[in-house]
Amino acid sequence: MIIHYNFVVWIILIIILISIQYSINKVIVLLKDIKNILMQLNIKDRL
Repeated sequence: MIIHYNFVVWIILIIILISIQYSINKVIVLLKDIKNILMQLNIKDRL
């Protein structure tokens, strides 16, 4: 049985990059939600 380490390393790297991208995307969505809530609070304070 021959293990192709180069192939395994590339697959692991791709999986890590996809998981990092997913995590960053979740953080961005949360930050946008927080921004919207703060903007709504700011508008209510002005009234």
